[in-house]
Amino acid sequence: MQSGTKGLFFIWITVILWGISFVATKVVVNYIPPITAGFIRFILAASVMLIFIRKDIKYEKKEWFNLFMASFFGVTGYFLFENTGLMYTTATNGSLIISAIPIIFLIIDDIIKKTFSNKIRYIGTLIAFIGVAVLILNGKFVLKLNPKGDLLMFGAVISWILYTIFLEKLQKHNNLIVTRDINMFGAIFFIPFVFIELKSSPTCPVFSLWFQPSVVFALLYLGIFCSALGYIFWNEAIRLSGSKTVMNSVYFIPVVTVISESLIYKTFPNIYTIIGAILVIGGTFISEKFAVKDSRVSKIND
Repeated sequence: MQSGTKGLFFIWITVILWGISFVATKVVVNYIPPITAGFIRFILAASVMLIFIRKDIKYEKKEWFNLFMASFFGVTGYFLFENTGLMYTTATNGSLIISAIPIIFLIIDDIIKKTFSNKIRYIGTLIAFIGVAVLILNGKFVLKLNPKGDLLMFGAVISWILYTIFLEKLQKHNNLIVTRDINMFGAIFFIPFVFIELKSSPTCPVFSLWFQPSVVFALLYLGIFCSALGYIFWNEAIRLSGSKTVMNSVYFIPVVTVISESLIYKTFPNIYTIIGAILVIGGTFISEKFAVKDSRVSKIND
């Protein structure tokens, strides 16, 4: 199997795992505060990976910085911004802002690398974003600006983009070990925020509810499958297929979420869901099949 094909395989596994994660997260945050839930999720992931991945990497000084930045932005920062932002803005606003990650990354990556991606890649990425908007809005164009919450959600977008940029600087090392270390340090960076959350909570958490079978199962799914395996597959996909291609897969996550919710709650997708899914698939196809590869990209300085 060629590296590009392997990368696409890893992307699809990750999209499915993360698409279902929103359903599992809904179960968990009904009983566990969101930041604490994130901490538990990544502690589980790091613990499992520490059991099976025993080797270490001798990072250089600059690589330690890149590792810490990737850990903070990809784990702690992203979930802090997203979970806190959703307290002040609507789920619709939050979903649309997060779905803008691919196109914002495309612009920032081109600026940093001083390259111009082919305009067809931009067109395809934009079509896919419109598809996600149709999917999320579901025929009801009801958007209300919530400056504080919306800015926090943009913080999550920038965090994930920075995570990807710092991760690319660690690609020469073993992906399994790097991902284990990112999960571990990301969980550690969560600790002060967990104390703040629990201390500021008006009511003491009912810890007995945390051990309900549904909550435990959801946490295990989020920790082992979404944080451990999901990050391994996502990071390996970037290594094999490139960050721009992998970023476009973000558009498929809401599609998987809608399908999984339909199966679990026995609801049927409506016309907006179908149109949105078609636009996502079509836009991504255009972006990847007709975009000029990086080797043909023109330099700004040329």
